[in-house]
Amino acid sequence: MRVPLEKAVDLLRGGEVVAIPTETVYGLAAWLFKESAIEKIFTLKNRPSTNPLIIHVRDADECAFYASAQPADVYKLTEAFWPGPLTVVLPIHEKKVPLIARAGLKTAAFRCPAHPVAAELLKCVSPLVAPSANLSGTPSSTKPEHVEHDFGPQFPALEGECRHGLESTIIAQKNGLWEIARLGAISPEEIARIIGYLPKCAHLVEKTPICPGQLLVHYAPKARLILSNTPYEACEKKCPVVLGFTDRVYPGAKKWLFLGSLTAPHEVSFNLYDCLRRLDIEGIKEAWVDLDIPHNGIWATIRERLFRAAGATLTLQ
Repeated sequence: MRVPLEKAVDLLRGGEVVAIPTETVYGLAAWLFKESAIEKIFTLKNRPSTNPLIIHVRDADECAFYASAQPADVYKLTEAFWPGPLTVVLPIHEKKVPLIARAGLKTAAFRCPAHPVAAELLKCVSPLVAPSANLSGTPSSTKPEHVEHDFGPQFPALEGECRHGLESTIIAQKNGLWEIARLGAISPEEIARIIGYLPKCAHLVEKTPICPGQLLVHYAPKARLILSNTPYEACEKKCPVVLGFTDRVYPGAKKWLFLGSLTAPHEVSFNLYDCLRRLDIEGIKEAWVDLDIPHNGIWATIRERLFRAAGATLTLQ
């Protein structure tokens, strides 16, 4: 159910949950000071309580109010990428951030979104916790209809386009160096240009993450995904459905779902979750995925999302 901004503000202040667009993906938003609303988010998503949430702030000054320390280079990073799809994990004043929002940790994840609707909302009610607006472990929502599919047509939502279609990049410090806790819409190479070195990627975990997006199986459709770097001909008899690219030919395939062009990685990232969702909506049980893509830039995030979407059903040919 589409609602105007004023209605969304009233709902959030009243302790309700509202789906909001950001430049990355849709989020389920709750006011940080309404713990009952935060509890609703965990229930709605069937999200483990050990998985912390991202706190969305108006600007770097608001972030500094909740953070107890600002590690080296954090100002350079926020100046370069805020507002935008970068989330920074920082130590916090524990009394200022509810336990439920940070899963009991002594740190919290902060982001300043660049989407005009989210920015306008945060001027009226802030900070907001806002994990992705999807059932936990499934592909994220990038369109209002995705939110309706997961939570019903009466669920309140603000309307807007998600420009990137991938979640924010999350960075955290370990032993004095920045590392990428979750690959996202900002590439490691872009971060390296600010901090002077290429940050390492943290290992995925199965149970207790230090920030969102670290659980091993994530973004997964029900369909079985066959990831392959080899030509489609090797699989055509086994798997007639292809998840691929518009500038390649897949002879023998009976059905194609195109992510976009190999010359337009941001088009591919924008379409990724919609295509994964379409597999299930169309009742497709198995799909062959063309993984013959670059390893750098935003392609690294796309590749990682496909691996995690395959999850326990992963087959690499």
